[in-house]
Amino acid sequence: MSEQKHVHILSQLSAHPIARNIEWSELIPALSSIGLLQIEKNGSYHFTRNDRTIVFDISHRKEVDIEDVLKLRHFLQSSAMPESDNLDLVKDTIVAIDHHEATIYHSPGTVSERRMRIRADLMKERILHTHPTSAPYHESSPLVDNEYYSTVIEEIAKADRTVILSHGTGTSNAASQLLGVMQKEYPELVSRIVAIKSCDLEAMTEPQLVHSGIDALRSAGTDQ
Repeated sequence: MSEQKHVHILSQLSAHPIARNIEWSELIPALSSIGLLQIEKNGSYHFTRNDRTIVFDISHRKEVDIEDVLKLRHFLQSSAMPESDNLDLVKDTIVAIDHHEATIYHSPGTVSERRMRIRADLMKERILHTHPTSAPYHESSPLVDNEYYSTVIEEIAKADRTVILSHGTGTSNAASQLLGVMQKEYPELVSRIVAIKSCDLEAMTEPQLVHSGIDALRSAGTDQ
């Protein structure tokens, strides 16, 4: 089984709603790829990762039941890295952003994936979307909610590489606004943006957004 297949199987443990079709025959080798898996004489499995161990019994079942999915999900999250490591720092991050809201995906596509949402202030959001009442209309641009973008940038600062997903063009594109704030206030972080990808955020599901961002991260990696 390929590494990409292992990642896909392990990511299903964190899926919402809870995945009901994970098979032990695929999960066992996937777990073995990220830790030490031992089969005891009584048939139980001991899985050890970063000095933490979980025990489970598949009892000749073909599919992983909901209880075991939740049990493994919590274990993988708690054993993602050694105690001494800084849990705030990650390698890759995906930012899906518009003027209303940003969704941050830290360590996307891995068992350590963490998601968070940052929303723009409602009053400022209304200001961002006001329209000119007189010509020339094209010279009007939305105001920038610096506090909103600064909060997003704080999350970007935790990653080595970031892909930004957004839609629209010109001043209606939140990625352009975000980059503008970064260039002015946090120029040292601009180099961490490895790709800015245009996509229809409203038409895409979260798995599709993550997949799109991971593709951009992989492309950026091969270009280096």
